[in-house]
Amino acid sequence: MTRYQSGGGLPTNDNAYKPLLDHDFPSATTIKKKATRRYYGLIGTALAVFGITSIYLSSQIPNHDEYSTFKNVNTQNLWGSDSGSVIAPGISYASFKYGLSQCQQITKQQQQKLTQQQREEQDTDEELPRRQRNPRGPTNTTLLIKNGYIWLGDRYLDGGDILIKDGLIAEVGHQLSTDEKNVKVINAEGRVVSPGIVDMHTHATAASLPDLDATADENEMTHPTTPYVRVIDAINPSDPAVKIISSGGVTTTLVLPGSGNLMGGEAAVIKLRPVPTLSNQDMLVTAGVNEETDNEKIWRYMKMACGENPKTYYGQYLNRMPLTRMGEAYLFRHRFEEAQSLKRQQDDWCDAARRINKTLDENNVDEDKMTRLSEPYPESLKLESLVALLRHQIKLNVHCYLPQDLEAMVQHSLEFDFEIAAFHHALSAWQVPEVLKRAKTNITVATFADMWGYKHEAMDQNVNAPKILSKAGIPVAFKSDHPVTNARDLLHESQKAYHYGFDEHKALAALTTVPANSLGLGHRVGSIESGKDADIVIWERHPLRLGARPKTVIVDGIELDYQISWTKHVDELVEKDNQKSTLNVLEHQETEKMEISEEINHWLPSPSLGTMRLEDHGLDNPVVMDEACSPDTDSFVLRNISSLYMGPGQTYSGSVYLIVKNGQVLCAGKECDRDHVEWPSSSPVFEMGGAVVIPGLVSTGVPLGLGEIQSESSTLDGNAENDVTSPDLAERIIRAVDGVKLNGLHIQKAFKAGVTTSVSQPFFESNLLAGVSVAFRTGVKNTFLDSNDTFVNEEAALHFAITHSGKLTVSQQIATIRELLSSPTNKNNGNIFYRAAQGQIPVVVEADDKDEIASIIQMKRQFLTQGHSVQFIILGGAESHLVVDHLAAIDIPVILKPARCFPSTWQQRLCLAGPPMTSETVLDILVRRGVRVGLASTDTDDGNGRNLIWEAGWNLAHNKQLSIEKAIGLVTWNLADMFNLNRPENVKPVGVLRQDRKAEFVAYNGNPFVFGTQVLMVYGGGHSGPLCFPKQF
Repeated sequence: MTRYQSGGGLPTNDNAYKPLLDHDFPSATTIKKKATRRYYGLIGTALAVFGITSIYLSSQIPNHDEYSTFKNVNTQNLWGSDSGSVIAPGISYASFKYGLSQCQQITKQQQQKLTQQQREEQDTDEELPRRQRNPRGPTNTTLLIKNGYIWLGDRYLDGGDILIKDGLIAEVGHQLSTDEKNVKVINAEGRVVSPGIVDMHTHATAASLPDLDATADENEMTHPTTPYVRVIDAINPSDPAVKIISSGGVTTTLVLPGSGNLMGGEAAVIKLRPVPTLSNQDMLVTAGVNEETDNEKIWRYMKMACGENPKTYYGQYLNRMPLTRMGEAYLFRHRFEEAQSLKRQQDDWCDAARRINKTLDENNVDEDKMTRLSEPYPESLKLESLVALLRHQIKLNVHCYLPQDLEAMVQHSLEFDFEIAAFHHALSAWQVPEVLKRAKTNITVATFADMWGYKHEAMDQNVNAPKILSKAGIPVAFKSDHPVTNARDLLHESQKAYHYGFDEHKALAALTTVPANSLGLGHRVGSIESGKDADIVIWERHPLRLGARPKTVIVDGIELDYQISWTKHVDELVEKDNQKSTLNVLEHQETEKMEISEEINHWLPSPSLGTMRLEDHGLDNPVVMDEACSPDTDSFVLRNISSLYMGPGQTYSGSVYLIVKNGQVLCAGKECDRDHVEWPSSSPVFEMGGAVVIPGLVSTGVPLGLGEIQSESSTLDGNAENDVTSPDLAERIIRAVDGVKLNGLHIQKAFKAGVTTSVSQPFFESNLLAGVSVAFRTGVKNTFLDSNDTFVNEEAALHFAITHSGKLTVSQQIATIRELLSSPTNKNNGNIFYRAAQGQIPVVVEADDKDEIASIIQMKRQFLTQGHSVQFIILGGAESHLVVDHLAAIDIPVILKPARCFPSTWQQRLCLAGPPMTSETVLDILVRRGVRVGLASTDTDDGNGRNLIWEAGWNLAHNKQLSIEKAIGLVTWNLADMFNLNRPENVKPVGVLRQDRKAEFVAYNGNPFVFGTQVLMVYGGGHSGPLCFPKQF
C-alpha cells in the first residue's frame, strides 16, 4: 500500500512511495539490488504457477456449444456435480426471483404507459370506468348538497344538487333524492359550489408554522443533488397550516421539497383534512388505494430546481459547484447519466433473467442445476428515484424562471428521455411558449398571477402571461409556494388573473382541473363529476369576487369543522381561549344578518366597460387624448363622476364634478357645473362615464424606492446599521431621503395603480433602529433635482423594529427605545429623538407580539406622566387585537403588515384568520373598538404595491359594519393622518382631496373593489400632467 492524495492522483510528497508499514527507509543502492533479485524471482514463480493452473482449468471448461444458446443452460451440471469441479460464483434462487419480480414490475409499468398513450391517441373523449369507491372516504354515509350554483368546468348548473355516498360523488343533477336513512342535507342557498382547490406547490407540513429552526424540513441542502430524499419523511400532520390553508378552500396539495437544490427529492400529494392517527401516510391522496382492484395508477412526484437558488447557495455561499448555470447543467446531466447507466444495467439483467426463467419449470426448479446469474438485480437507493423518472413513473415538477433555464431542462428531458409534468414559477414562460412545446409532453406552467420583483428572475413577470400561455395551448395553474405566500389565499391568484382578463372558467380551472390533471389525479379530484372524490367547497360569495371565503369545505365527503382541534397540541385550547377573550364573536352582527337572495350569493359582477372621453364645451378644449393628458396639463374638468371620496365624511355621489386649476382643487361636488363655477379655459373636459374617484393611495411599511431587487445588494441602498450606543447617534442616524432612487419598476407599477405617496424607511436586517423614513411622491420621472415636488417630508418618522435575531435581547431593545426618547443628549429641535419625544415626529415601532406591543403602550403611559407626547405607531400588529382596548384608550394607531393574518412567525401565531375559522379578523376588531388603522404594503417581498386597494376592500366581504369609505381610508387618509401628512394647514396634503389644495387622486371606471375595474387616470404624485389609461404589465 502506498500513500496517495485522498481520492487518488499524484503522490503527496517525496516519500509518497514509502510503504506505510516500513519504519526504516533504506538507501537507493540497497533498494536497487534487492529489487533486481526480487524481480527475477517473481517472474519465474509466476510463470510456473500460470502454466500449471492453465492446464488444470482447461480440462474443466465446457465446450463452446454448451453456451451458444439458452436452450441447454440446465445441462451444464455446474452445481452439485461429483467431479469436484470449480463452482462459478452466482446469486441464490431467492435473489433471482426477487430480481425477476422487479423486472416484471417494470414490464407492467411499460404496458400501463403504452395503454395510456394509445388511449390518448385514439379517443381523448373516451370515458374511463367510473370509480366505485373513495378509499379515503367514510363508510355508510350519505350527504346531499341542495340548491347550489354548481361550477361544471365551462358552465354553471343553477339550482343543482350533489349526492355523495361514502366520500364519492354519486350523482350531480336537479331534484336529487335518496332513500338512505340518516342522510345529511346541506342547503347551498344558491351559492357557488366548486371542486376543492388543488395547490400543486406548497411546503406546508414540511416547513411547519410558525417558522422555527426546528420545523424547517423542506430543504436537504447538504448536496446540490439529493433526489433520494423523500418529503413524506418530513410531513408533519400537526402543522397548524393544514387547518388554515383548508379554510381557504384548498383540499388537495402537492408537498414539495424546497428549491435550494438542483434535485430536491421526492414530493407527496396529501389531502387537507385532519386524520385522528396523526399519520402522514394516512394523509396521502393514495392512502388505501390498491392499484389492481381500484384500477388506479399511483404516481410518484419529484422536485428539481434551476437558476438562481442552487447556484447562489452552493456557488456564492459555499464556493462549490454549481457556481454558474453551466455547472448546474453538468450536474443535472451527470446525475441523469448515472441513472441512465443503472437503468441499462437493470434492463440487461432483466433480459438475461427472462431468458433463464424460460428454461425453468416453475413447479419443479432444481436450484442445484439451474444457471445462475453472477450478480443480483442492480439497485441503488441514491439513484432509484431518478431511474423511476427515466421509466416515466414520476411526475417531475421543476422550479425554473428564465428562458434559458426552461430550455435547458427541456433539452435535458429530450437527451435522457424523461417527462416534465410542470414548470413552477416560470415567470418568463410567456416569452418562450414554443420552447416549452419542444418537450414530449404538454408541460403545465404553475405560476403566480402577479407576484414579481423579489429577485432578478422575477422581474419579467407579466400579468398577461396566463392569457398568452393559454392561447398557445399550454395549461396554466396557479399555486401558492406556501409559506412564501399564504396558501389559504391561493384563490386570490385566480382573482387577480381574472382581473387582468383571464377567462372566468379558465381562472377557476387553474386552481382545480389543470393542477389535478398535471398531478395525474384528474380522475379523482379537480371537478364535480360522478365517481370523483367528494372534495367540494361552497362559497359565501362568488370565488372570483374580492374577499370570497368558503362557507363549507368538504373533503372525502366529510364536512370540516374549524371550531374544533385538528391536532393534539397542548396549547391549542389555550389559543382558542385567547381568541374568545378578544370578543371576536359579534353577536349583534349575527342578529342583524341581512337576508341575501340566492342570485346575490353567486353573483359575479361583470367588469366595468366604462371609460373616459373628451368633450368640447367651446372653451378651446383639447379633443385629442394625447394633448389632454400631456405633461403641461394642470387644469382640467372631470365630469359625470358617480362617487367622489375626498376624505372621512366627505363623499359625493350622483353626477359629480371635480375641477382642477393649476394643480389645485377648484371645485368638487354636484354644483360645479358652468352655471356655478367658471371652468378653466383651454383645458380638457373629461367625461368620466360614472367613474369612482378617491385620493391617491399611500404606501407604508416597506423601503419602496430604496431598492429594486431585494436579493441583489447592488440594486439596494443597503441595510441600515445605526449604533444605538453612539453618543453621536442623532447626528449620524441613517435617513432614507439620502437613498431614494426614483422611477424604478416597483415605483412605476405602484404609481400606475394609484399609489401617489410612499412613506419609506431604510432597509434593515436585525438592528433595532432602522432610521428616519421619508415621505415622497412616486410619480417623479427622473431624480428629485428635476422636480420641486418630490419630497412631502424628508423626515416622516423615526423607525424602530423589535427583532429576535440581533445582538440585543427584546428587553434590551425596549429599554433602548425608552432611553433614546426619554433622555436625548441634545434637547433641541435639531435632535431627532428630542423632536420624537415632543410629538413633533411619529415613532414607528414594528412589532407583532402582544406583549411587546403592551410594552410600547406602557411606555407611552409613562411618557405622558413625564410630559412627553410621543406619537407611537405600531407596524405589524398581528396580535394587536389582544390589547385593542389599551391601544384605543391611549390612541396608538396600528398599521397592519401584512394586511391579512398570516401566522408565519412565533410572534404572529395568535393572529385571527377570519371566516370560517374566526368570525372576525384583527382588522375587524381594531376598527370596531375605535383604533386608528392603516394597511401596509409588502411590495419588496412580492411586488404587491399595486394591489393596495384590494387589501383595503378585502374585509368588505364579511364585515357589514365596514363601509366603503372606511375601507378607502385604510390606504389613504388614515395613513396620512398618522404621519401628519394631511393637516389642514398643509398646502399639499396627502391622502385627502381639499378645496384650494393640491390635487392628488386616482380615477377608476367603476367600483375599485370589483375585479376587472380599470384605472382611468392618476393625477399628482409629482407626475407632470395626468397619467391617462395606465397599463399594468
